[in-house]
Amino acid sequence: MGRGFAALAFIMCLQATTWACSSRITPAGAPLPRPPEPPLEPPSTIAPPPEPPPATAAPRREAGSVDDCALIAEPGEPIATVALSDRIDPSHAPHPSNESERLLFRQLYETLVRIDCHGRVRPGLAASWQIDPNGRNWIVTLAENARFSDGAPLTPADVRASWSLDGIGDELRPHVSRLVESIGLAGGRALAITLRSQRGDEPAALAHPDLAIAKAVADSPWPLGTRSTRIAPDDRTPVAKAARVITVARDNLSTVRFLVAPGDPRDLLDEGVDLLLTRDPAALGYAATLPHFQSVPLAWQRIHVLLAPGRSRTSPSLPEDARQVLAHDAVRGEAQGARGPFWWQMLPDCDVIPSPPRDQPLTPRIVYDAGDAAARDLAERFVGLVRASGPGATVLLDALLPDRPRRTFQRATGLTGEALARARRLGTDAGYVMSLDGRPVDGCRDLQALMDGARWLDPETIVPLVETRLHAVVRRGRSGVTAEWDGGLVIAGANESR
Repeated sequence: MGRGFAALAFIMCLQATTWACSSRITPAGAPLPRPPEPPLEPPSTIAPPPEPPPATAAPRREAGSVDDCALIAEPGEPIATVALSDRIDPSHAPHPSNESERLLFRQLYETLVRIDCHGRVRPGLAASWQIDPNGRNWIVTLAENARFSDGAPLTPADVRASWSLDGIGDELRPHVSRLVESIGLAGGRALAITLRSQRGDEPAALAHPDLAIAKAVADSPWPLGTRSTRIAPDDRTPVAKAARVITVARDNLSTVRFLVAPGDPRDLLDEGVDLLLTRDPAALGYAATLPHFQSVPLAWQRIHVLLAPGRSRTSPSLPEDARQVLAHDAVRGEAQGARGPFWWQMLPDCDVIPSPPRDQPLTPRIVYDAGDAAARDLAERFVGLVRASGPGATVLLDALLPDRPRRTFQRATGLTGEALARARRLGTDAGYVMSLDGRPVDGCRDLQALMDGARWLDPETIVPLVETRLHAVVRRGRSGVTAEWDGGLVIAGANESR
């Protein structure tokens, strides 16, 4: 087997040489060849966020513990300009659909509780919580100074309205109802919240981004958030061609400008930004040549998996060394072979019932999210393996396609939006490469959401592939960014009014 994987790795590395053909012109005009990959470990002046405990463990609040989740340990000037390489849609707020929305929305909207990078439950909009005598409801009391960004006090009725379709709690929004069974007023500033699942003695599920609080505003496309930040009028400051500027105003602090410019992230570095999140190897390599930037690896955040309709529970899984081969040779950017145990295998009390398997012909394609570069790399590599020969390819294909002919992976197809959702619902394709949260706040909720979009899926047949993580490219001398449990970042000043 070792010789087979070595042969496969050699073939993959030959194919991968086409990735190294790009060049870059430095601001001084000198041609810059593609630099080596940046180091995995950050410079000694940077405090990398520690690895949190497994996702299924209930986080505990530790009295007197220090919140030491700063991205940069040394003090410095505040972040003033942030680069975003994905499209931003206000209609998605406060629930992000990509990494750029995730970063921006985290500066505007918050949840009742939060979980820091160590897995400790911390106060958010709520000051305290306790379980009621019947053991079902959490009595959550809002902080006295919890307010919307326009200064209006946040009331329990506002929380209930934010989570409800009818504004009074009788019908919860779909993304809320996967986590919350009911919400009611408990007098004063308190809420009685019944969670769908309860593991441990902390209401960790209340930190899920789907439960962020927002209020619609009649004359604005942006819902009102509860942090001391808000979207300012459009900024007309000249920036790079095709870039859009979203300005976030902060109480008693300077504004933060978010430059939204899909395309080559290296162009954003040339715009003089202070912070860029990326896993693009060309951008990280370019940043490594610029002495005024430093790169900080974030926690391993996403896990890419293969979903295959009709796959048998007795099918062999992809061995760990094969997953590492995929991570090293198939995925551009930093990746590692997925490492168990995997959270969807550790939910014995989660009520999910897969639909009976379908006996139907499958379209000979493997589908992926067109906006997910790592998923594209994996899908294209699987198609290439089907066309290859040799013992290395055979070992991988025996695990990926044990129940059907090799020809089922004839092409890779990237889809987005409703077309992608519909393809997953139908389950008529040979396979789907998906990205899942590697450390979900509530694994049962995430598994139920996954199966809501793919009723044909049997969770025991999910094939883990690789894990990926982002790097934060930060201008030297800047600091004030804090990492949270799910990899989200909060820029200093977002909560200065509380």
